[in-house]
Amino acid sequence: MSRFNVCDQLANAVKPEALIAESASGKGPSPKLWSSCSYPALMFGAKEGFVYFNDFLGVHDPTTACGWDIDTTGSGTLTASAAIQGGAAVLDTVGTTLDDHINAQLKNCMVKPAAGVKIWFEMRVALTDATQQFYFGLAGVCTDIIASDVEDTVDKCGFFHEDGSTDNKISVISANGTSDERNLDVGTTKDATYIKLGFLIDGVSRITYFVNGEPVASCADADDIADSVMCLTLFAGCESAAGVATIDWIRIAQEGGRV
Repeated sequence: MSRFNVCDQLANAVKPEALIAESASGKGPSPKLWSSCSYPALMFGAKEGFVYFNDFLGVHDPTTACGWDIDTTGSGTLTASAAIQGGAAVLDTVGTTLDDHINAQLKNCMVKPAAGVKIWFEMRVALTDATQQFYFGLAGVCTDIIASDVEDTVDKCGFFHEDGSTDNKISVISANGTSDERNLDVGTTKDATYIKLGFLIDGVSRITYFVNGEPVASCADADDIADSVMCLTLFAGCESAAGVATIDWIRIAQEGGRV
């Protein structure tokens, strides 16, 4: 039996959501976001596209960053937790001076929005300080995704909290070069409390953002939707205390567009 038949039978054996997602309120991927994704077929290579999933259970050497490109102001680290069952990555500014930060990009984890291409992204993350600066999502190659404000030169799609704000709000941004669209205060964070952040990029015409499995905002202006390659991008910055983000898992899938 070919892998394609196996994959088709597996995908049809149960509801798609049962294979690729848990529940909106659960600790796993969210069904409203992932129900349109042919995740099993992508995972087994039976459909054009690719997937990235990291539960942070594998080897991680902070001295080499294991493929991550790390830029810091002050100091900062990306380490694997030795205290959390099920695995976690810890993004830590270490420094406690305002605007100390760590900018981490996995440059070989690249996706590219295009007509007929869909890109799904979701992660589960907890912040030690709910008022800290952060950016979680996709972006073109850059060394500081936030420098007081979210930078305005590369394509991007993600969740952020900027310098100068001591609230606990989550905002979203989509950008095509210098043109961007922001939706502010689409969700809230709490100290040391996990939250799921995700989005679906549908071609170059629409983005839908999800917080804890529920849609919270969208962008439908093609001028503000990326059309160049973007890589997995994580940023933690100090606002009123050291910025620490504990990342339980990250999942990305792209359907179509493989070169």
